[in-house]
Amino acid sequence: MADLDPSRIAAAALAVADEQGEGGFSMRAVARVLGVTPMALYHHVKDKAALAALVVDAAIAERPLPPPTGDWREDLWIMARWMRESMRAHPGLAHIRRANNVWTGATLEMTERWPGLWRQSGLSPDRALVAATASSLAIVGMAQQEAIFRAIRRPEGAALAERPNARMMFDAPHDAEAAFELLVRALIDGLYWRLAAD
Repeated sequence: MADLDPSRIAAAALAVADEQGEGGFSMRAVARVLGVTPMALYHHVKDKAALAALVVDAAIAERPLPPPTGDWREDLWIMARWMRESMRAHPGLAHIRRANNVWTGATLEMTERWPGLWRQSGLSPDRALVAATASSLAIVGMAQQEAIFRAIRRPEGAALAERPNARMMFDAPHDAEAAFELLVRALIDGLYWRLAAD
């Protein structure tokens, strides 16, 4: 127990989260990786939610929030890219965070910054909040769907024979980075234009 500390526990828990996802994330699994009993962990973390908070903060510490540039549109794009990269690095973490209702200083800092950037656009506070909520949900959703799309197997040739548009979708080269940037920038511009015009 003496050689356990929060950083070592967080590293082991993050490995468990990455390998096993939400379903395999437990005090017992982390203790097994560390070679200790689950009770030994309770000297350092109160419960599974506290373990999840430790892991979330460790993952965010790997990739600190990017500093603002002063250009709200560019800063939204940079933050969106940061969110996507973070989700790709640790795909199961969002589910673990949600399942354990984790809110830490680091997660609240992300939550604080996103609508703050939208406020810099000049939209009224209520419209900036609408834009922040809609854009955040769309960006997280796309990042999650990208992971599903990467893992999906192409349908058999016969299934696509009479569906030329579907076949083109599967045959076309896909630049995920360019598609993500296109979506985010169009989303930012479109939300701003619609909400500023109303």
